Amino acid sequence: MTILLAYIDPGVGALLWQSIIAAFVGLLFYLKKTRRWIVGVFRKMFGRGQKPPGVVVEIPAEETMKAKSNVR
Repeated sequence: MTILLAYIDPGVGALLWQSIIAAFVGLLFYLKKTRRWIVGVFRKMFGRGQKPPGVVVEIPAEETMKAKSNVR
């Protein structure tokens, strides 16, 4: 009768846990990027592009000069 004795170093367990966690986090990033790509394709297909930029208010140059001269 042969008895098989095996020794597993504690570092191996830590390496396995680290690999599992890294694979899970990598999968999350991959799925997020893939989801954005798919949503972008559908937005292009149905004509719903990116959101329009916000309203831009232009300040005349005279007012900016007054504001700068008042600050000391």
